[in-house]
Amino acid sequence: MIPPTGSLVMADDNEEIEDDAEGEEAPKKNPLKLVLFIGLPVLILLLAGVGGFMMFAGGGDDEEQHADAGHGEDADGHGAADSHATDEVYYYDLREGDGTEETITTNIRSVTGRPVIVQLKISFESSRSDLGPILEEHYDPVMDQFIMFLRELREDDLYGSAGMHRVKLELLRRVNLAIEPDQIDAVWIQEFMIVD
Repeated sequence: MIPPTGSLVMADDNEEIEDDAEGEEAPKKNPLKLVLFIGLPVLILLLAGVGGFMMFAGGGDDEEQHADAGHGEDADGHGAADSHATDEVYYYDLREGDGTEETITTNIRSVTGRPVIVQLKISFESSRSDLGPILEEHYDPVMDQFIMFLRELREDDLYGSAGMHRVKLELLRRVNLAIEPDQIDAVWIQEFMIVD
């Protein structure tokens, strides 16, 4: 018995449909998507690696190159303040006009309202050997700057290493303001006491 022709045609149609379905299972990949999903992350990682290398490995010679460039050696006055600089470090105590070492004593605000007194003995560090007379000449403006700053503080501002670091930085800033155009390099706190 021969099957009717209509059913045979249906089988052929089904085979054609199956062939079309097999072709759709493996769609062609878009090359733009490949570039975006593979190439772009590779490019970003490469740039980050180069940037990290430049930041951490390079740039160490900038200060030496700047020093070798000869800045400040012209006769036009640029770098005249650097003419006194040396590789040695000098320390200067805060002294009154008569030469006695000064202890800064002032009261500060407390959280509870009780009187709190702060006593400081400080020294200055500089690479200049001629800064001692300049500091003695500007003793009163330096002390005014220090007392104004210390009176603004609260007792809580002085606790911990971070508090002391902020105090040192602010004292450095204020002494450099008082002795402008001269500069010191660091402020060292020799003694520090909070008296309740």
